[in-house]
Amino acid sequence: MRKALLPYGVSTLDPVIEITDTSLVKGKIKLNVEKRIVARLAELEREYNLMVDLFDINKTVLKSEFSFEPKQNQIYHLYEREDGSSFLSLIEPHQWDKYLLVSVRLSSDGIWENIKKENKTIGAE
Repeated sequence: MRKALLPYGVSTLDPVIEITDTSLVKGKIKLNVEKRIVARLAELEREYNLMVDLFDINKTVLKSEFSFEPKQNQIYHLYEREDGSSFLSLIEPHQWDKYLLVSVRLSSDGIWENIKKENKTIGAE
């Protein structure tokens, strides 16, 4: 075996091999990875909650009573009757005294969207 070809020193006269402390580098990488993953998870949670709200609104609107064909990009108002049933109407909330659940618009892709975020969210207490 030829000592000169070894990738490390074998004699006390060879240069000292210093092992660098990688714990700081690993700690920075770990912190960066955790920050990015936590941020992405928070973003996914927000998207998930928006999708759940969208699903709840669509489910409620489709279960409600309406006797007309809704037009795309038209604003409608979902009201609740005293018996707990709901109905969709074109009549604005300020024009009569009915309990408004939510105001919605039928988007061009056929999905009901909440247009007034300050209203009570369907399905949430």
